Amino acid sequence: MYILANGKLITRDEAVPYLPDGGVAIDGTKIAAVGSTAELKAKYPDAEFIDAKGGVIMPGLVNAHTHIYSALARGLSINGFHPPWTASGGILTGI
Repeated sequence: MYILANGKLITRDEAVPYLPDGGVAIDGTKIAAVGSTAELKAKYPDAEFIDAKGGVIMPGLVNAHTHIYSALARGLSINGFHPPWTASGGILTGI
């Protein structure tokens, strides 16, 4: 278990959206608790402490956005072919 705290915690919880000196206690892959740095240290005295040094602690984002054709088109470029609009710096250069 470890505690990431001493930071500006953004929780996305309507009841407590922000803690100026907050942190997160993490047990394995689960969030065990969210609270102030002092509360977390008192509740989990044996946990490893990672100091956020006043930085922002916020929920992570996973971008699962993909285009199937991008995966299928990998490696399909034609060697030596450079469309004229790429040589001039882009499509909008002449506009």
